[in-house]
Amino acid sequence: MLMRTKKVLTGTTRVKVARSVVPAASAAGVLGLTLVVVAPACLDRPLATAAPNTTSTLTGRLEQNAVSKIDILLAVDNSASMKDKQEILAAAVPELVERLIQPRCVDFLTGAPTGVSVDAEGLCAEGSKAEFPPIRDINVGVISSSLGDLTTGACASQAHGQDNGRLLYRGVELEETFQAQGFLAWDPDSVRGGDANPEHLTGQLEKMVRGVDQTGCGFEMQLESIVRFLVDPAPYAALEREGEGVKQKLRRVGVDEALLEERKAFLRPDSLVAVVILSDENDCSIDVTSQGYKALPGPFYRATSECAEDANSECCQSCALTIPAGCDAQQACKEEKYTKEQDDSNLKCFKQKERYGIDFLYPVERYVNAFTKARIDPSRSDLAVVDESKAIDNPLFVAEQGAKPRGADLVFVAGIVGVPWQAIARRDQGGQPNLKLGFQNFEELEEKLPALVGDPDRYLEPTDPFMIESTTARSGYSELVDASLPGANPINGGEYTVNPVAPNYLQHTCIFPLAEPVEGGDCKGCTDESCDLTLCDGTTQIAAKAYPSLRELSVLSGMQNQGIFASICPAVSSGTDKNAVDYGYNPAVESIIERVKEKLQGECFARQLKVDPKTGNVSCLVLEAMQVEDPAQCCNAPGRAPIPEFVDGEPNPSHQAVRQAKEDRYAIDWNCFCEIVQVEAGEERKACLNELDPDSSKQGDGWCYIDAASPPYVGNAELVKDCPDTEQRLMRFVGDGDPRFGADVFITCAGE
Repeated sequence: MLMRTKKVLTGTTRVKVARSVVPAASAAGVLGLTLVVVAPACLDRPLATAAPNTTSTLTGRLEQNAVSKIDILLAVDNSASMKDKQEILAAAVPELVERLIQPRCVDFLTGAPTGVSVDAEGLCAEGSKAEFPPIRDINVGVISSSLGDLTTGACASQAHGQDNGRLLYRGVELEETFQAQGFLAWDPDSVRGGDANPEHLTGQLEKMVRGVDQTGCGFEMQLESIVRFLVDPAPYAALEREGEGVKQKLRRVGVDEALLEERKAFLRPDSLVAVVILSDENDCSIDVTSQGYKALPGPFYRATSECAEDANSECCQSCALTIPAGCDAQQACKEEKYTKEQDDSNLKCFKQKERYGIDFLYPVERYVNAFTKARIDPSRSDLAVVDESKAIDNPLFVAEQGAKPRGADLVFVAGIVGVPWQAIARRDQGGQPNLKLGFQNFEELEEKLPALVGDPDRYLEPTDPFMIESTTARSGYSELVDASLPGANPINGGEYTVNPVAPNYLQHTCIFPLAEPVEGGDCKGCTDESCDLTLCDGTTQIAAKAYPSLRELSVLSGMQNQGIFASICPAVSSGTDKNAVDYGYNPAVESIIERVKEKLQGECFARQLKVDPKTGNVSCLVLEAMQVEDPAQCCNAPGRAPIPEFVDGEPNPSHQAVRQAKEDRYAIDWNCFCEIVQVEAGEERKACLNELDPDSSKQGDGWCYIDAASPPYVGNAELVKDCPDTEQRLMRFVGDGDPRFGADVFITCAGE
């Protein structure tokens, strides 16, 4: 295989990244190799221990490599009122891609941005380094929230009422997408024929986002669209009705092979996956196995009166069903169905259990499981594995044969959704929300999430008044945004009057000024003094709105550190400085970069290794396993030592490690096993532990252990300053000690 190497600056050392000039899929298919992009090694899993010189416990693969591929899926709501938000996203997404392909340079010592990005070679000026290695392999695709009206005809008049969860390239000519497959590909090394011009790439991406448009189905199934594209093992080709009357149900017909082909082309098994959701209201992903489709086109059955008090009550059910004895004390079911005016199409997904007695939506747990679980049961609406005989491997986490599958730690979901930015922004020293400091991450928000989200699957409302879904005026004080309802306030402008006889809209969670006011829009009916819609100045729309996105936020909460929170209501939505850190969705981009760059840099070690007080070394074996043409020459490379032959009756920890590596779940037919040696003495070890200069020739070939988290401290703390405070430990590979292309690396350590 023809190989080439390229010098890139990664973290604190300049290392060689080997790239094949044949397509990656071909290389994996022929040789079964796992690509290792070498970078300063950080570890995050506990180490098992073993008695020295007698046995060893293999701790598994050493995931010291940083991510080299990213697949970005933009899930954009295309219902009415989304155009203004799509415009802001169209301006922000190129910034996200640009940050990935041209990361910022930061000062070696302080980590502060220098004000410039890496050059064309991925390098920074002397005294600085890239915040993470430039990503040279990116796929970007766009899908919408429109999955149709489930055979009811309710979205028949919408131009794009059914997008099937497939990739969209409206507004962009087909030949502009990568190999006519509906997505864009960044490929500056011309390995697979993708785009090598960053300006062209980002320009096309802007057009793709705008092309989603706002003429989609009003039943926004954004969460299900994502699962359909990334996870569903057999997405249906069509839905048909079967049965009669109350027994009528939907039947899935066929398999959407076109979507599966798109998924296969877009989603690489060894990539980091970043999903970005843009939506200004709550998710409405209807379970096709439920009777929910019957509720979409016209008035549906009321709920028993107990539902208004407790949606979890055994007496809470639909008036279409047999009511248990002693239930419906107020006899709400005397009028079995709502009138058309009482059951507006805009509110079909609003408090279904309370209003209809039935929840037609897929549970939120479905999506948390889809994005985090290696095994799922497609026959269950929540995808949870209860009966292993029905479980399958999650397509999101399936690897090519012999390769390691993607871990859940490489799947991130970011939600730019309906929540006030003031509620989730970081606070300044005065305790005020300040988006120049960014959005809070899960750990920072964890205690506040019950107030903001509640629990949709258990019908528990949030307690923050701005996040409660309601057609009537809400009241109360929000500590999170320091504002009160129902009066005028800077968050949503104040509550407005919704027709109590024929309610058709919810109260807003937040609003923001439009960069350019629009005549008509949401204000075309605001013609008299009784119109108190806070978006309007007469019939001119001056602000955009969002409703509480409770289900999307609940998914992010369930994903914990893999969820990224952002508001669709920007703090700054007009002005000339669109590069300002708090402009538009720039804070959302920064949150995404902040979270995923931990994977782009490499990971850090949570558990301390035992350091020999005399030598300063650690009793660990780093084992490199790979396939080579000539096994006799496999350990002749610098920084390598052969594994001693096993002799019966004489325990050999190194050979035991080899044997256990061969038993690894993702083992392939390795024929070369070498120890990557520890840099143990003299000036070379001193340089490995302390030298910041990435071009230093003093460091030798091999690895050394650095620990700035707990005594006895080893090495220069500046080398691990990008790790979390409690995990400032890493194995630093230097010189030609970097793991070789195609290698899998394992670690085993001696214990007490």
